[in-house]
Amino acid sequence: MEFDGLKIHTPVNSAAPANPPVKPVEVKQEAVSHEMVSDQSDVVSGLESGDEILDKIKHLNNEPTAKVIYGVYNNSDKGIFVQFNDFLIDHSKITLKDKSYFFHMLAVMVDAGIPVVQAVKSLADRAENQHFKRILDTIAYNCDSGANLSDAMSRFEDIFDELETGIVKSGEATGNLNTMLFKLADQLDKKHDLSMKLWGAAVYPIAVLLVLVLVATGMLVWIFPSLLSLLKDGGISADKLPFATRLLMGLQTAITDYWWAIGLGVFGIYGLFNMYVHSANGAVSWDYTKLKFPIVGQMIRRVQVFNFISMLGILIDSGLPIITSLKITGNSLSNRIYKLKVQEVLNQVKKGSKISESLRDSSYLFPGEIVEMFAVGEASASVAKVCDKISDQYQREIDNSLKKLTSIFEPVMILFVGLFVALLALAIMAPIFNLGSTVS
Repeated sequence: MEFDGLKIHTPVNSAAPANPPVKPVEVKQEAVSHEMVSDQSDVVSGLESGDEILDKIKHLNNEPTAKVIYGVYNNSDKGIFVQFNDFLIDHSKITLKDKSYFFHMLAVMVDAGIPVVQAVKSLADRAENQHFKRILDTIAYNCDSGANLSDAMSRFEDIFDELETGIVKSGEATGNLNTMLFKLADQLDKKHDLSMKLWGAAVYPIAVLLVLVLVATGMLVWIFPSLLSLLKDGGISADKLPFATRLLMGLQTAITDYWWAIGLGVFGIYGLFNMYVHSANGAVSWDYTKLKFPIVGQMIRRVQVFNFISMLGILIDSGLPIITSLKITGNSLSNRIYKLKVQEVLNQVKKGSKISESLRDSSYLFPGEIVEMFAVGEASASVAKVCDKISDQYQREIDNSLKKLTSIFEPVMILFVGLFVALLALAIMAPIFNLGSTVS
């Protein structure tokens, strides 16, 4: 007979008594004492107090909060403070990092077998951005009502663009939603990293120029007038001052006496420029001018090509038709010159042309190696794979260009700061030396 893996042999002798006497079991005190010591040794040391703090922590972030569902929530009967808070939340910015994290975690949860609605609800509860939390709660509510994830996302066109909703819709149609979500999250990650690198390269020169302007303005407003009164008391006329000093005197007079005119002029010029670049012809002209900028223009062209290639590749790989992929990609580009070219390519593809043939006449926008690789991809029916390789190569080129650009900016800004300091020193110290020689 077996019991939990132990074999118990029954004696063969039938004469054995049916109920043999049971010997009393002696429990040794030493063993019990050893077990009690073992239980006490399982307690973590250094925990004599603090249980009440742990109870407080358990109740943190566990208070139920009312979910805001757009289209259902109504704050008209709420107080003015609630309405103002809702206004601030609803107009707060949702970053690429927020969306990238959402799509990546959604892909992980869907790949693990969690239903889409439950995954969206869980991510909404964890969202730190209150605006994005409300949007995710609304998406989950619409999905509970029978809508697809792509349809629920498309109701927020200012948050989820056509590229994102198109990829999700294609993943739903092909049954590869988790794969498409991973690719979308990777694409948004690349886009976010690129924007951060571009901004990081521009921060240094902007910060240096801003500090120089503030220092120069402070010296002209507070320090330079004392110098002028000192020179006037010393009997030095303005026509005997160095040119740099007289230049600063003119700037000081303009800032102190006509600051309002300078402010109106700056705001007026900015307003006119803003109106021009937002007009139909002005926007195209300004985008073309940005492409012609020295050094920066080449970087802008590379970024536009990278965005075009990477977005087109992921859309084609998701199973969307080439016409739809070109349309969505063109809408996602920021430069209007590239938008015009993509529209031209789209029209020619509709007539039966290939993408490589349509791009061949615009080597300034799309370099020749891009066109040749497109031709190879079209010939081998592997456009998506070719686009993925081109985007990786362009991302490395952009990173290297940013490093070179930063290395160029640093000595240029140091030279500029040195010239600025030399001008200030010449304008301030030279008249002081002249005053000393006059007194001697």
